Amino acid sequence: MSTDSEKLAGALICLGSVVALLREEGTRKAGQYEGLLAYQALSRIKGEAESFGVPLDDIGLAGFDPDSLLKQPLKQAA
Repeated sequence: MSTDSEKLAGALICLGSVVALLREEGTRKAGQYEGLLAYQALSRIKGEAESFGVPLDDIGLAGFDPDSLLKQPLKQAA
């Protein structure tokens, strides 16, 4: 049987995995309609984490700005 702290650690790992997937998909679709879902989810997760005092580093959002998903990345010169 898991303790409460083990369950919390597991929940943070699961959340971190979802955040990583959203960041990857959001970055791939940045500036496009499809990228808005990742933006919305990551903005909400970041706001809730900050409200509850969850360190952003624990969930993979430290130094990440969800607003970056609203802009299309610049193309590299050929």
